[in-house]
Amino acid sequence: MPASVPPRSEGPASFGLVLTFYQRDPAYALGLAAISAHAKRVHPDVRVHLVPIMRDDPVAQVVDEVGALAPDLIGVSAMAPTWLPSDPYLRALKAAYPDVPICVGGYQAIVSPDETLAHAAVDVVCVGDGEEPIARLIGLMRRRDADAIPGLWEKRPDGTVTRTAPWLVRDLSALPFPDYTIFARDGDVRYLSPHAVESKRLTTLPVLSGRGCPYRCSYCANTTLLDLFGGRGGLLRKHEPEPLVRELARLRAQYGIEFFQFWDEEFLYDARYVRRLLAAYRDAVGVPFSFFARPETLTEELCAVAAAAGCHSMWMGVESGSDAYRRRFLNRRTPNALLRDAVATARRHGIKCMAFSMVGLPFESRCDAAETLQLMRDLAPELAIFSQFVPLPGTPLYELCRTHDLLLPPSPAHQMWPLGALNIKEHAGGMSAVEMADAVAAIMRYLETHTRVDA
Repeated sequence: MPASVPPRSEGPASFGLVLTFYQRDPAYALGLAAISAHAKRVHPDVRVHLVPIMRDDPVAQVVDEVGALAPDLIGVSAMAPTWLPSDPYLRALKAAYPDVPICVGGYQAIVSPDETLAHAAVDVVCVGDGEEPIARLIGLMRRRDADAIPGLWEKRPDGTVTRTAPWLVRDLSALPFPDYTIFARDGDVRYLSPHAVESKRLTTLPVLSGRGCPYRCSYCANTTLLDLFGGRGGLLRKHEPEPLVRELARLRAQYGIEFFQFWDEEFLYDARYVRRLLAAYRDAVGVPFSFFARPETLTEELCAVAAAAGCHSMWMGVESGSDAYRRRFLNRRTPNALLRDAVATARRHGIKCMAFSMVGLPFESRCDAAETLQLMRDLAPELAIFSQFVPLPGTPLYELCRTHDLLLPPSPAHQMWPLGALNIKEHAGGMSAVEMADAVAAIMRYLETHTRVDA
């Protein structure tokens, strides 16, 4: 650890772990909840607090909130688009509490560990799953553990960096389920429910049946993670259905949950697992739910199984309405006909459709964008989500942008929302800023009249 950080000795005082992440709107951070759960299991007296950073929060306010919790360690979860907006908060926290180490994890740290650790406020980065490395870091600071911790890179007092291989949990049953108490206010999580667009009337909780995705979409961080962690065999992991269902039933009873969102990137990938899970869910949990799925997996049989278990809606990625563009640039080989069939199959079983697409992609023409909007009209989802393309470091589409000199200087303004401003340079074959504005105007007109989610 940095020389300015004295290891904690054993004593009556508990250890304070403050977790934070920058966010656009109130949201759950299930990775931080997982870290909290494991830290509490390994160190029963640890105090874990969550201090979310909203985009308009005054820096001084966040610094005061963190300081009031007497942290011994500050853990930060960051994605590439939230890294720059987090900068003033990190610098202010380090200036106010120089003896408290700051550890950064998440996609930003995994894909760009050197850049992340070079930040003046950062002492440690987590380059894989964070549960065990953070628990061992707490132990190290209390003189319980070894010096080098698998999964962590640390700045040393002499200016060198200790680098270790990423830590990846292979068996999810070895870990506790996420700790939702860090999100609760006076034991209640209903203040976070409005983000549940499927049904805003119902108290909603996001959950995961596993981790990882088997697909290699060119714009997605998962492609990079598959390369880093050994492909599908290393990255795809699932909870056993029965313990998971017991946990969901417990959460339903504790928080009055009326709707679960399964946040797995691809929920239906393992059909045998889905059958086991949803059979148990139907009997023991019995509240509506939604999931993410690829059109290839939305079969007649699995839609019937999901509907029988109480499925309300499914999320599906369209990304572009152009068959040719999806195949050439996005590594998505699903034809529009299959997208239409998948939505129709779900609807035959009473499952609503939420679909999301991107605009402002590299070499996306005005005609490509028009095809995307037209396909959304054809699919007629209950909710359509359009986001502005952001090149994520480490992904094939980022490398395409870099190769063709399309990357703009880093800026906190480069975000998925709001729509309208290109996050890459104007270029031949892509839309101009004027064409982008016209495309977004058409999208907004469509959204004003074609959103049919529950009130």
